[in-house]
Amino acid sequence: MIILTSYRVINLRLVDGRIVNQLEEYQKYVLINNPVTYIYYNLKNRKIYVGETNSFNSRHSQHLGETNPKFNYQEFTNCLVIYSNLFNKSVILDLESLILNYMIAEADSTRFVFANGNNGQTELIYKNKEEILTEVFYKLWTNELHVLGLVNNPNINELRESLLFKYSPFKQLSPKQKEIVDEIEKNITKKYLVEAPAGSGKSVLFTNLAFSLAERNPNLKIGLITTGNLTKQFNLIFKSIGLNERLKVKTGSQLILDAKKNDKKFDIIIVDEAHKLKQHYRKGHPNARRHLKEGEEELTLLEGITDGLVLLYDPYQGIKPQNIRPSKIRNLTKEYKKLMLVQQFRIGGNGDFSGEDFLKGILYGLQLSDNKNFNTKVFKDDYFKIVDTFKEVIDYINIHSHAYPKTTNRVIAGYCREWISNTSKKENKGKKLEELPYDWNIDGINKRWNSTYEDWVKKINSENEIGSIHAIQGYDLNYSGVIIGNDITVNDGRIIAVSENYKDIGGTPLKEEFSLSELTEYILNIYYVLLSRGMDGCAVYFEDKNVEKIFRERVGL
Repeated sequence: MIILTSYRVINLRLVDGRIVNQLEEYQKYVLINNPVTYIYYNLKNRKIYVGETNSFNSRHSQHLGETNPKFNYQEFTNCLVIYSNLFNKSVILDLESLILNYMIAEADSTRFVFANGNNGQTELIYKNKEEILTEVFYKLWTNELHVLGLVNNPNINELRESLLFKYSPFKQLSPKQKEIVDEIEKNITKKYLVEAPAGSGKSVLFTNLAFSLAERNPNLKIGLITTGNLTKQFNLIFKSIGLNERLKVKTGSQLILDAKKNDKKFDIIIVDEAHKLKQHYRKGHPNARRHLKEGEEELTLLEGITDGLVLLYDPYQGIKPQNIRPSKIRNLTKEYKKLMLVQQFRIGGNGDFSGEDFLKGILYGLQLSDNKNFNTKVFKDDYFKIVDTFKEVIDYINIHSHAYPKTTNRVIAGYCREWISNTSKKENKGKKLEELPYDWNIDGINKRWNSTYEDWVKKINSENEIGSIHAIQGYDLNYSGVIIGNDITVNDGRIIAVSENYKDIGGTPLKEEFSLSELTEYILNIYYVLLSRGMDGCAVYFEDKNVEKIFRERVGL
């Protein structure tokens, strides 16, 4: 039985690049005259190439004639050609992008290597986009691509939550993201400070810029830095596009130590989450400061090993004294070219307000900013709610996890409880998870802190734990339940830190340099990060009702 769909496919068999199918006349016509999206593949050696063209036969000949292809096109055994009377240039470009991004999302299981280059495509807007998504892409993915073995997981929603999908270097860029990539590519020996708030697409810019630079400049020495809990994901992405030998993502300390040891210099270094660059700090973890002498910080050391430097930076995400303070960053980057990236991608809106309104409101509500220029409707929408009890914030996540089982929802909190369940503690050695003590006990509910930092949200038991800032920074959630703890209170109308209730050992200033205002800034930055994790919803529980009162007043509740 033939199922009528909004698209059709031709699966070409290839031998040394030659098409060996006996084609019907209409198929020959399609391959010469129609706009199509196509997928070259070789299942045995796990190679893929996704493309689009207005004439497949011409494009196929061009591929075979390429002088230095990333992969020899004669080694592909098949090519799936997708066509439809709905297709035009915008559609085939968009379909190419969708297929690539979702295939990247499961590259850790399929082990495909993509021969594609980076075309720096900006977001495509066209009138039948929703129809292409539902009637062409979704059906193509779950039917032909799955049946052919090009797809492991037919569940689109599940893949959309993958970090590999979110940070794919084939993502369509916003006009501003594309403008920044183009500007940096014109002068890679310059130094740039790209200021970008939470959810504005820093990490997509990071992978896209790195890929584009590597592809266009084969001899360019590129250094890549991100936080420890994301290096694995980024390295897997670059492995899937065959660039893992040239693009290795490291932490700042790893890259600096490696450069010192091997007397290495880079043409350009790109730093994701640059607000986490470190300075020497005696209380810091030994592994995080072994590359730093007294008075040193990572930014100056990086400048010593590269000509070009790109910092993707949010001044409100420095969360501990070990991070270089915003005032010092401003001083150190006085001569840098300043670029801004403000569009909000993580948090949506409903037409009346935007994600930018929400972030501005958080900053104003927490007294991190004096900018009142935001639409307070965002805090009265279904997206946001303040709950009265600890139990309610736990229930909020539980309810949404049961209602939407394919979403990622977690309870996260400020560091206002000791981590007594830490398995590295002497008294916990040899204990099973269920034997460990609880860190939280409120309203008769017992909870533990995150049992790991790396990829915490992907761990099976993380739904039953409470995530700290160190486990969640850099990650997205669908629904977030945020606990704003008793490590802040109100004094004379100002939110201030309660130092005895802040339990991050490495997060407090040195005693001889102790500043309550500095500690307050770190803690409020933590809450800004926690409150900006949820894409679809956010519920907040305030332990200190005076903090809740002042927050409500400032955001118009």
